[in-house]
Amino acid sequence: MTNWYQNILIVFLLISLNLRAQEKQNIISGNLLGASSAIGLSYERLVNDKLSLELGFGLIGVGAGFTIYPGRIRPSKICFYSGIKLSSFVLVDVGGGTVAYIPLGFTFFSRTNWLIACDLGPANGKLVSSSFGGNTSETTRFHIYGNLKIGLRF
Repeated sequence: MTNWYQNILIVFLLISLNLRAQEKQNIISGNLLGASSAIGLSYERLVNDKLSLELGFGLIGVGAGFTIYPGRIRPSKICFYSGIKLSSFVLVDVGGGTVAYIPLGFTFFSRTNWLIACDLGPANGKLVSSSFGGNTSETTRFHIYGNLKIGLRF
């Protein structure tokens, strides 16, 4: 019978072997809009050559999403993508809200591991505003949302 710590060591060993086998599957990027709310940073993990998962932290909020590349991701090529991105933001004494959108865009992966991405897509946003008097209002609307990203793949 194995001890619980031996099982944990085996799991960590398998994860580390998997991470070593997948070189250059991590991306750190600076974003304007997108999953990082307004201005921020995001971490993206390429699960395979057609799917990535993203977590963003911004000046006024956080977000997450996934990206699907219909064609394979290849260096020195423009790779088109879509997916779903979610973002939540808070402004002190003003209110906050959420945005969910479907990005339609492209990423250019350079051979030197830099990338640039841009997308636009339909979004559904909810804004809850508040004032000092305790009055709040809620607005939901359809609009266009997007993202500009410059990052490094490692």
